[in-house]
Amino acid sequence: MTIEKMRVQVELACNDEADFEETMALLDSHIASHPENAEYLRMRIAMFDAAYDHISAWKDRKVLALLQPEDLDNQLEILARQHKSAYWITDEVFEEKMRALFPDEGGDEDEDDDGEEYEEGEVSEHEDDEDTEDEPVDPALLAAREALEKEAASYSEQLEQQAMYGFVQLMKEHATDAGKADKILAAWSEANIWNPWLRYSMILQALAVQPDSVEFKKERARLLVAICDAVEEDSAKAPPGFFEHMILGRMHAHTVYEAINAIDEIDNLEDADLLTQKGHLLKALDKYPAAADAYRLAAKAYEAALQNSGEEEQEILNLRLQEVLQEADTCQGGRASIHARHFAELENSMAQLGQLSTSLRNQEVSFSDRTEAMANLKSALGEWQEQSSNMPEEPGELEMQEIKSAAAKVASSTVGLVSWEHIDIVPMEKAAFKDEMHPWLDEMQQAMAKTDMQFLSWFQNMANVLILKREAPGASWLAPTQEFALLIEAAGNARLKRCVSLLSDGSLLLTSDARSSSYYLSGPRVHSFALFKSTPVTDMLALHEARLHAHLARQPGVEVRTITDLADIEEFENLLRTHAREFRLAYGITDPEIRGMNVQFNDVYAHELKREVAERLAALQAG
Repeated sequence: MTIEKMRVQVELACNDEADFEETMALLDSHIASHPENAEYLRMRIAMFDAAYDHISAWKDRKVLALLQPEDLDNQLEILARQHKSAYWITDEVFEEKMRALFPDEGGDEDEDDDGEEYEEGEVSEHEDDEDTEDEPVDPALLAAREALEKEAASYSEQLEQQAMYGFVQLMKEHATDAGKADKILAAWSEANIWNPWLRYSMILQALAVQPDSVEFKKERARLLVAICDAVEEDSAKAPPGFFEHMILGRMHAHTVYEAINAIDEIDNLEDADLLTQKGHLLKALDKYPAAADAYRLAAKAYEAALQNSGEEEQEILNLRLQEVLQEADTCQGGRASIHARHFAELENSMAQLGQLSTSLRNQEVSFSDRTEAMANLKSALGEWQEQSSNMPEEPGELEMQEIKSAAAKVASSTVGLVSWEHIDIVPMEKAAFKDEMHPWLDEMQQAMAKTDMQFLSWFQNMANVLILKREAPGASWLAPTQEFALLIEAAGNARLKRCVSLLSDGSLLLTSDARSSSYYLSGPRVHSFALFKSTPVTDMLALHEARLHAHLARQPGVEVRTITDLADIEEFENLLRTHAREFRLAYGITDPEIRGMNVQFNDVYAHELKREVAERLAALQAG
């Protein structure tokens, strides 16, 4: 059968118009006879996908990748499927091992111990033997099973990690081609992978070779918007660096400002969605007139899109246009208007929910239970309304005293960070550190052994030792290119990971895991970005490298300086202290830092804190 006839036969089989099994057998025969022909392999992949046998399709795609390594679409399908089906791939890989340990498990439930099958409803002669007890399982077998399950879980996680880093590697190879780079980002999104740090790495890889690309600038802005409300773990109190908005929830202050700046950096922006997001972020910062302006710009973008849209799109675009116009009018009315609208929307949702609950006839949920649930929701809604309506626009006398007291304390600690002392980085031996530090240091050593980073030295930052009055062990690794170093440090219960780079213009690039532990910044000469403590070190390394190359692409003439020894790391630490000091002396305390302190009556508190900091800095410089 020719390829064309085979293709027709496969299409008929996939549409249930030809015998599927016969077609598959015929296709298998052709593949066996012509293993070098990729077209037959593609047909079998289509058949496997039609039968929802995605694992077999994934295996064939891997063979296809050997025949046609230049096929980017196929490579992306392999990675997406590997990430989606990591559990099922693992299950298949470990099935024989598990069966070898427990051969009696996994059999047909309708088959008796002697192998005889029974019809549904028929009783086995052994089934009514109530005195039969399960034989005890050998503890060694149970231990072996537990170890195998742990190995399988690790294998599944490795499959997912390999898939994600496969996307990153493809972006490195194809970043110069805008079409392919866009295709890689789209495939990542379609695979529903949530790892914002690696996605950010890929976007920055594209910007490193195409720094003026509007589309990749938009991707960067969208990513920053998406992670504004990302939290490491839920807690009763907002962690340092985060603030809470009564309607929009908990957000990371510095990222909110950074996302707004990223949107503003795009010239002549006519992206309605990004302009809408800018409005949301400004509303979260209580900048209501500016938010209204952003929503009106979004409305203009939707009006322009309507002129070039088809009938199917117009309904959705019109709906969104009305939404942003309403948002603009609401923001123009200030906080009271925003809270009133939000309450009205909640009441409407409650009414719809009530109608839905009465129309449903769920036998498992009694009418009284539904009534109680609705009453509880209405009570919570009433409490929210009372709390929001009773929240004063300005602090009273007691609140003002608390604000001034808090501002004085924070100003004192802020100015206390200003230092002219030189930082010494002292080489150490790991054996000299206290035993309590070794588990984490050992864990980090094992993690770094899986990377291409090269170990440099154990050390202590003597400034930390002096401040904390305790041992502060650290370790350092260098990138193969020596463009950056990874530093890890411990002191008491504190743990810190940082990727650092020195630049030829005297500025620094810093990627840390302090996203939920600090609201302080170090100024415009320190290009910093913070991740969560739980972020894998490999993700941090990938993001820092991508940030470095993207930054250099935006700064013609600036080069990265190599880091080769502890003296370079000591220079980094002292430059970091210098830049932070100069920033503090010049700017005092900034709005993103203050917002990250999550204090009620932010504007009043900001005024008091800025005044307190300015007075203390003036006294410090005068002395």
